[in-house]
Parts: sequence; structure tokens; C-alpha cells
Amino acid sequence: MKRRLLAWPALLVLAVSGSLVPAGSEPAQFSVGFAVRSVDPSGCTECRPEGQFLGGFGYDDPVTVEHDPLEVRAMAISNGTKTVELAIVDTQGWFSGYQEGPWGSHNARENAAATLGLTAGDIIISSTHSHAAPTIMGIWGTTDPAYLEYVHDQTVDALVAAGSTLRPAELLAAEAEVSDTIISGVTQYDGYQGWRVDGDTPILWARDPVTKATLGLYANVPVHADIVNGVGLDLMSADHIGVERRLLDEDLGGTSVIAMGTLGRQEATVQTDGIAAAERVGSYVANEIERALAHATPITDGTVASAEQYVLVPGTNPLLAALNYGNAAPGCPCPLPGVDTWTIDRALTPPYLVGAAFGTWITALRIGDLVYASEPGEAFPETSTAIGRAFGGDVDVRVVGMAQDQLGYYYPPEAYPFTFINASDHQIYNASLLIGEVNVHAHAVNALALGLNPTPNHETIQWDDPQSILESGVQWFPNRREGAAPTVELTAYTSEAGYTTIDSGLTLDNLDIIPSECPTSVSWSFGGSASSGGCGQIVSHTFAGPGEYEVTASVVDPRTGNTITWTATLIVDEPLVATVDVAGDVLTAGVIGGQGTILAAHWTFDDATTAEGIIVTKPGGHGTVEVVDGAGNHATTSF
Repeated sequence: MKRRLLAWPALLVLAVSGSLVPAGSEPAQFSVGFAVRSVDPSGCTECRPEGQFLGGFGYDDPVTVEHDPLEVRAMAISNGTKTVELAIVDTQGWFSGYQEGPWGSHNARENAAATLGLTAGDIIISSTHSHAAPTIMGIWGTTDPAYLEYVHDQTVDALVAAGSTLRPAELLAAEAEVSDTIISGVTQYDGYQGWRVDGDTPILWARDPVTKATLGLYANVPVHADIVNGVGLDLMSADHIGVERRLLDEDLGGTSVIAMGTLGRQEATVQTDGIAAAERVGSYVANEIERALAHATPITDGTVASAEQYVLVPGTNPLLAALNYGNAAPGCPCPLPGVDTWTIDRALTPPYLVGAAFGTWITALRIGDLVYASEPGEAFPETSTAIGRAFGGDVDVRVVGMAQDQLGYYYPPEAYPFTFINASDHQIYNASLLIGEVNVHAHAVNALALGLNPTPNHETIQWDDPQSILESGVQWFPNRREGAAPTVELTAYTSEAGYTTIDSGLTLDNLDIIPSECPTSVSWSFGGSASSGGCGQIVSHTFAGPGEYEVTASVVDPRTGNTITWTATLIVDEPLVATVDVAGDVLTAGVIGGQGTILAAHWTFDDATTAEGIIVTKPGGHGTVEVVDGAGNHATTSF
């Protein structure tokens, strides 16, 4: 695909490549490939021995300790004539191009595409934005060029491996919802009480068309990976993303590719709470993904297509521009005098920078009636909603956050004043107030290129009660929404009305007034029983037995006397029982009780062989099977 120019405000040209297969009533025929490669710095022999600077929570010494694997995971999808790929990398961010060399995400796309016979526009690469992963962007310390090259090479290798190992698959679509973990009912740093969040967690599920074994999945989780403070804990981690892919790999089999959805203003309520909190969030999200898979629907339209726009976005933040240009000055990369922020090493030459405008790529991949739409940074929910509208409503639009580039936070221009009113650094790490508009309109052009009916539109502020920032707040989430175990762990946070403390440290990470968090205890109602607990503490509750339970956490606003509540429904399932139907040599696994829908079956035969899939063939086979249902319940039986 040739690179085309899309300059603000005019949408000049478009490009598309694809293969359209008429929709039918039966599942369309696809092929998929998956690959995993390590990006642990310990595997990089040329990397600096003192370790890597971690991004997200200020400058400190480099870190060498790895708590859990840092990886790049890739998924390739083909309809036989057209192939597209999606990849996610465990880094704090990844620029499209670099001052150090040709090791940006765009270079990786070009190199993988050249090997596979694709175009760069057929590939979306994004980063997890883990705040316990190497920065490779400056800001929180210097980028290690050897590690940057290693990340590039491992990503290219994963993309090529996924695209070279295609096997037949049926694809199913599902959508989970994880809003309870994202700040909206409390005031915290970078979280806006009373503003809507985007909890959409779309899933693309690939299964063997015969055995129904899971080959893998791709899910976009819209929760900031800022739970593990890598600098504070002196360790590297994939944060909650690593937990989710581990649990889903274990439950379903195959390869779970967990990428990001909307990220701007999408902080976890347990931000900076550490490894145990990341485990709780990961457990909750994995549970919601499995619950969604129980209701997944086959993709019957065999379309696979891609469209991409090269855009120029005028920079409106002189400070970030100075950090970018300053990196090339003699004696740099270097920190700003008196603060803990380092220069930025994004490329300074075209096509990455043209005058005062940032050059980047906006990509859309179409798979049946699904569209994956890239966001080159941390877009607010307002931008994601407008991108969804831009495609005209004929398809299911799924945004991919931190994709193709990292241009910081972005939002409707009229939201800019509220980034000061609500304690945040959203105005500091915003490269341009026009990014959102460019992103939305570029996708309108992509929609036209994909054969859809584009609807250009303006982002609009999404809030339900902007005055709630003046009130106390409460919000909680469970370690799982549904399961057969009657005991559930719940984590609640509260915030006191108004702002009560001011941080005196002058850093780019923290210039704002900080709200007072956890000022009061939480009262709990469990649908017939009640208790109380401290803010931020884990409350464990055992329900009487199977059923649905409405749970409410509440606090009393000390200024007004008003009671503030947060309510959600939890489900306790009947115990799960595994079944096996034997018809000659064909064995079919099933479930009774539990959530009621079988997602996976793991077979172990008496001859020590194993198999994956709900339906398997084994002449004279005997052994055991472990089944997993749509709430992550497990059961085993012999046959």
C-alpha cells in the first residue's frame, strides 16, 4: 500500500486493500496463526547490564528484576486471499519512529509485511502501556538502543511466525464489560468522578472448526496497566494484562492476545496498589471475558480488508516538542534541570515529524462485520465513541489503544480545561488538541475505503454528573462476577468531597492538586446481610448458595450527609459437573450446572496422550477430561 497524505483539516485521499466474500448463514471460513515471543531484557545479550528504566511513575534507577514475562503476542487472520495481523507488545509505549535508528513500530510493520508479502497497512501493532515495563520513549529515563532494537526484532519475528503458521479456524465475536474497575464513581488522580468510562472489552475468538478447541483469542481491555508501580517495587511486570492472558491460556488453551482498548481517563481504581491488586483485576477481567464467550456468535461474513491513512497532526504543546528536539542536542538524552523528566527520542525527520506537525498512521482492519480501529495514544472515551460513529453504524467497531504510535492523551478540545479541574497530567502529556479530531476523521476515510458508509462527527464530552466531583464517592469491583465458589473478594475505594492535599514536588508527573482518597469506611449490603470495611481493604463475603445477589457499597458524604452508593449483581453458580458422550470413537464433552455453557475441554488418555477440544476422536479411548464453562468453573470426570 502506498503511503498517502491526510492533512488536517482536509481529508485528502484514501487507500484500501482487501478481499470481500459474500456473507452467508454459515460460519465463514478463515485461517489463523498465533505467535508469542519474549521481550524480557534478560534475553537481550547486548542490552545494558544495569537494567532498563521503567515508564509511568517517574525517574529512578534502572531495574533488572522480572516478576512475570514481558512478551509480544501476535494474531494473523486470513480468508485465503487476504491476511491481516494484530500484535501487542509489553512496553510502556512505542513510537512509530526513533532518533536512534529504524526500530519503531512502523519499521516493524514494514519489515514484517515485506517478509509476508503484505503491506504495513495490513498490520496493527500496539503496546500494553504497562507502568512496570521499559519505557523505550525517554521521559522516565534513557532508552537503551540495544533493547529498542531487540523489541523491534522480536515483534517482527512474532508477526512473521503468526502469519506463516495459518490453520483453519472459525471466528466468533463477543463483548465483555469491565467498567467497575475503571474510575468513575470516585475521585483519584487521572480519574474523573461523574464522567462516563468505556468498559467495552471486545473479543475475537478463534476455534478449530471440527474439535471446537480454542486456538486463541484477541481481546481489547480498556483498563490502564498502572496497578503495578514498577519503579516503586523495583520490578518489571505486564501488570493485569499478564494475569489475564495467563488465566485464559490455562482455562481455554491456545494463545490469548490481550491488547488495550480505550485508555485515556481509564485508570484502574486500584492504581499503584501492586501485584496482588493486579491479580484481582486480572481475575475479574478474565472472568468477564469467559462470561462473554459463553454468548459468542459466529462470524458469517468472510470479508478481510485493510485501510490506512498517513496523517499530519499540528503540535500544540511546546513543552513536549522541546523535550523531543532537546534529545538531539549535544550531551543528550538528558533530564530537565531540577525535575525527573528526560528528553523524548521520537524521530525528528519526515515522515514522523514535518515542521511542527507529527506524522503518524491511522489503520483500520475489517474482519467480517468487525472493524479494528487504531488510536495512536491514550484517547478518551469521547474519541472512541466518535470513531465508532465515523464508520457509519454498519459494523462493530473495536478501538485498539496505544496503536501504531504513542502521542499521549487526547480528547475533545473543549475538555482541555477539565484536565486542570480534575487532578491529572492529561494536559501535560497531550501532544496536540487536534489529535482526536484527526483520528476520527481519518477513520471516516478508512470507512469509505472499507466499503462502509462514513459519518464524520465531532467528539462530545461524556459526563453524567460533573458536579459529583464536589461530593464523596465510592466504587468497588469483585475478583469475579460469576462462579460456583460461594466466597467472593471485593475491593472498594472511596474519595472525600473536594481536594484536600497539594503535592509540593515539581515534576511533570505531578503538578496538580491531589484529592484525598480513602477518608472513610465503607458500609456493605449483601442482599440480606450487612457489614463494614476500610477503604482499599479486601472484603471477603460468603454467600448462602447459588443465586443472584445484589451487592451495594455506600459511604456518607461528611459535608452534606448524603449517602453515596455503588451497586452490582454477583452470581453464584450451581456446582459444575463434567459429562462425556461416547459415540463410537467420537468423544463429546459437556457440562451440567455451573454457568451452563462449555468453553473448553482438556483430555488426558490412559496411554498418556492428550487432546484439546470439545469433540475429539480417540479409538477405544479412556481417561479423564477437565471441562471449563462460561464462568471459568472447572470440573473433571473419567470415561
